[in-house]
Amino acid sequence: MDQPAQKRVSKACDACKRRKVRCNGQEHCQQCAHLGLRCIYSPSGKQRAQGKRGHIISEFRNQAANSITISPPILPAHQGQHGFQTTYSPISPTVERNGGEALSPASSFTSKYSKTFFLELIPDYVKGVYPVQPVIAEHELRQYIHFMETDQDVRSFVYAFGGCTLNLTRYGDRRTIEVVKTIENLMDYSIESMRPAHKHFQFSVMRAMQSMFIHNCLMSLQGSDSAFFYMRDAISIIQLLRIDNAETVASLSPPERSRRQRLYWQAYIHERFLAILDYRRAILPPLYTLPEDDPTLPIQVHEGFNQIIKLFRLLDTEFLNSWLDSQGGSVTSTWVEAKSRELEGDPEADARELANLSMMQLADLTITREWLRTLVWRLAMSQTLLSSRSSKECLSLLFPVRLSQTLRQQVSRMSRQDIEVHGSSITQKLFEITDTISDVLIHVPAATLEETALRIDDFLFILDFVMLFPQLDQMRRGILLEKLERLQTMFPEALSNASSPNLPLDRHSPGTNDPWYQVTQSKMAAAIEDMADGMGQGSGVPREEARVGQLATWNDISRRLSMQVATFGDT
Repeated sequence: MDQPAQKRVSKACDACKRRKVRCNGQEHCQQCAHLGLRCIYSPSGKQRAQGKRGHIISEFRNQAANSITISPPILPAHQGQHGFQTTYSPISPTVERNGGEALSPASSFTSKYSKTFFLELIPDYVKGVYPVQPVIAEHELRQYIHFMETDQDVRSFVYAFGGCTLNLTRYGDRRTIEVVKTIENLMDYSIESMRPAHKHFQFSVMRAMQSMFIHNCLMSLQGSDSAFFYMRDAISIIQLLRIDNAETVASLSPPERSRRQRLYWQAYIHERFLAILDYRRAILPPLYTLPEDDPTLPIQVHEGFNQIIKLFRLLDTEFLNSWLDSQGGSVTSTWVEAKSRELEGDPEADARELANLSMMQLADLTITREWLRTLVWRLAMSQTLLSSRSSKECLSLLFPVRLSQTLRQQVSRMSRQDIEVHGSSITQKLFEITDTISDVLIHVPAATLEETALRIDDFLFILDFVMLFPQLDQMRRGILLEKLERLQTMFPEALSNASSPNLPLDRHSPGTNDPWYQVTQSKMAAAIEDMADGMGQGSGVPREEARVGQLATWNDISRRLSMQVATFGDT
């Protein structure tokens, strides 16, 4: 070697010496900075003075064994590691670029979230996330957290796990501004540390679930376009894993095969939901089978997840095409009746299958089922297939009114925790149901004032429940408030003056010169008089007493609507 070359090598850092590449720095060279390696300049004379063959290689091996910056060796998929008998490696494969040496994960990244922080989230994950996203088990999470300091891909995943767990388990008073900021920070850390798919990148279940977790956070943070991107990212990995190919997954162990099937179905469910919510095309067809039995999975989780799959399978290609088609596609009365029967299911069989499920799982299934029934009704409405005189509930204009009664009874048996743990998806479903009910109340009047009062009571119960969801964004909150205000204008407070009720002239009411005000006043007065006449005939109740009772009912409706407008208008 010539003299300049010797001088250049003598100034190289240890990592560049070992890799036999040019070192172009003094304190932290560009090679180490690019690869995330520790840049150490050792005195060159001592290494040369050893004169012992293999000394440098032996020293490097010792450093690799003791340094926390180097990933543990990757074991084949069929072997266990550190005493865990698993069918996967807890550490992500390293990446080779340009035919060079495998890269170690970045060691310069310093996180303000410790291992303890993530370990303390595991109980919340097991209780509130895993039952509805049963792919990454508790023991896997503990391994990932253990290795997060030494593997960039694992660390990136752990951030996504932390963000999703907080997102689904911090609701009500616990969902503070600080918590939302932490969710966003963890999500951003995960995205920023996520390595792109280079030539030799090995895709994994962990990487697919990372995108699913990020998608979940973005949905709650109203980043719908970005959420769609990460959903498709997860789907791409699922397709690369060939989960839809029975021959490919046949070589896997039964628990691992079942786990990947659950991953596929989870993406299927989320994509179908996005297809309805944002009017997007779905690309995943139903998998050839439901998830196989897995003895490592709690039976309650297995059964609950299969039930939600069965519901979303009803959002088949014909359904989605009809939903996305502005003309309603091929929706007919026969199709509506058939789909409604599928949604109703077999009460006896359902009772047996749902008997062992938790209230959290039942909340998801119940609200999802009613949401799907609402979608079918809306498709029927778009094709003018509905009638107020139809004997078939699914084709009746009043179906949402009956739905509000049923939903109120069901929700009353659940805690807010059981419902809110499902995050933005359950909020959106309840919004769709509530919005549909309000439209019917506005456009389909009841036959009697008493019936109107009952409808309003059920509606306000559901509205109260939905408007208090922290995940309800301002746009949807504004839509519901607008419907509420419209209902309020339909029931202005009435005062008894002489023999007929009159509308009060206050600052909220239109002026007496407003023709629409005059029409409303006369219509309301006539309506109350007619109802009073109907009550008085053959009931034994004096007409004047009936009129006073009707007036009291009317004003009670008016006051309740006004109170709700005042309450939600200030939030």
